[in-house]
Amino acid sequence: MNKKKAFTLVEVIIALIIFSLLLAGVYKLFIGGSKTAGKGQWINTAVDQMRNALSYLSNEIRSATYPTTMFKDTIYDPCDNPDKSVAGKYFLRILAEGKPITVPSSGREKIMDWCVCTTEKPGTSKGKFVNHQLYTVYKQSVGSTNIGDLVLKTETFEYTTDPNSNYAKSGKINLTPIKSETREKILVNDIESVEFSTAKKITEENSLDFFPISVKIRTLYPKDLKVFKENSIMATPQVAIGLL
Repeated sequence: MNKKKAFTLVEVIIALIIFSLLLAGVYKLFIGGSKTAGKGQWINTAVDQMRNALSYLSNEIRSATYPTTMFKDTIYDPCDNPDKSVAGKYFLRILAEGKPITVPSSGREKIMDWCVCTTEKPGTSKGKFVNHQLYTVYKQSVGSTNIGDLVLKTETFEYTTDPNSNYAKSGKINLTPIKSETREKILVNDIESVEFSTAKKITEENSLDFFPISVKIRTLYPKDLKVFKENSIMATPQVAIGLL
């Protein structure tokens, strides 16, 4: 009668060790593949978000204008006022120039403010005043690095001016909110910083000049801070540029 040979304890232990090593290898491959896939998906999303956001910001910055009163034979706007501070109320304003503005450690921080205006035509139509405010909003900290969202808040108004104050030349406009056109949206997730650079240094002498401004956005992958994407645009507003 033949006896069935059983596995010894040593053989069972060796088999378990080999099986465990195989499982560990498969697990590492799976985790590595998942990390690579997650990183690739993040990069694609970041690139798309920055491209769309910068295209939108470029168009809106180029559309930045002063409130204006138009007649058949003349136009009034704040730049006509000898007091430069009147036009200054409607400048495109940035928080800082020539250095990265990082995400705050909590809450939100306004980094840019500008307005886009359509012309008022007394007796025919009211003007439209759209105020854009760009914020960095804290989301999380990874080590000593703050990561957040780039958020755009838009408030829309109709406006009229007073003929006794020489219309828009006075810089005084009467605003009526259009609540249905007031909104807030996230433009880009996972940003580390935004940097503004101007073609000319902002000074009192050129305070009414129009010149280009560059906007650069840098994003970080929260799960690996060595992975980042950045992009920039340059646009010229139809108003002067100042500091917040």
